[in-house]
Amino acid sequence: MKDGVFKLLFENPENAAELYYALTGIKCDPEEIRIITITTAVSGKLKNDLAFVARGRAMVLSEHQSTPNANMPVRFLMYTAQLYEKWFKLMGEEKLVYGSSLYKIPTPEFVVFYNGITEKPEKEVLRLSTAFKETPDNDLGFLELTVPVYNINKGRNLTLFEKSEKLKQYAEFVAKLREYQKSNDDYSQAVKKTVNYCIENGILVEFLKEHGGIIVSVLFAEYDIEIAKRVHVEEFAEEQALKMLQDGIPIEQILRYTNLSIDTIEQLRQQI
Repeated sequence: MKDGVFKLLFENPENAAELYYALTGIKCDPEEIRIITITTAVSGKLKNDLAFVARGRAMVLSEHQSTPNANMPVRFLMYTAQLYEKWFKLMGEEKLVYGSSLYKIPTPEFVVFYNGITEKPEKEVLRLSTAFKETPDNDLGFLELTVPVYNINKGRNLTLFEKSEKLKQYAEFVAKLREYQKSNDDYSQAVKKTVNYCIENGILVEFLKEHGGIIVSVLFAEYDIEIAKRVHVEEFAEEQALKMLQDGIPIEQILRYTNLSIDTIEQLRQQI
C-alpha cells in the first residue's frame, strides 16, 4: 500500500539523483536523470515501480517490496528487455542494435527496497540462477542477474539514509503510518493523520504539501480491506509452513495445517 508513495516520491529526477548517489556514491545532476518507468501494461500486466537512466550510462531498475519475494530476479529479467526496447525508441536508435557495429547500451543495475514487517537482514542478494531448474554444465552461454535487497525500515541501513535524506524520511513516513494503523480502525483516518503528522514534524514536507491529496487517494485506492485480509492470512500460513519445514515436520502434516498448495510448500522448502 506504500508502493504508490515510493514511486511518486522518486520519479522526481532530483530525488532519483539523490537515491542513485546513496546507492553508488556517484553524483549526477537532476538533468542527467531520465525516468523511463514502464507505466502502461503494453505486454500483459508488465509494469515496474521505478526505472531511470543516469548520465546516459546506467539503467537503474528499482522495485519496492513490503513482502519478501524470491522471484525478483526473474521479474527484473522481464523488465530489462522491455525497458531496453523503450530506450531504443526514445533515442530513435532501435535499428542500430541490428547493425554489425557494436552498439553501446546503458549498463543495467538492479535494486530492491524492502520495508515489510517480516524480519529481514539489512542487505541480502538474490540471484537469477537460483530459479534455474538445473545448473548449466556445458559450453553454452549462461545468464546471471543479481539483485541487492536493502531493508529500508526505520533504524536499518543508516549509512544509506545518511546519503539520502528523502529515503530516510520515507522510512519515517512508513513507520508513522504503521503506528497510526494500529491505533485507528478507520484506515483513511490513519493515512490523513500520517500526512498531517509528517508535515508538522518536518518529514517530506514539500512533497506532502504538493501531493498530499494525491497520496491520500493513492494509499486509500490501493488498500482493499478484503484483499488485505486474504493476503495476511496467506502470508501467515506461509510463515507457519516455513517454520514447520525448518523444524522437520512432514510435508503432509504441513499441508493439512496450512491449507497451502503442494507447489507453495515446495517453493518454501527450496528457500530453506
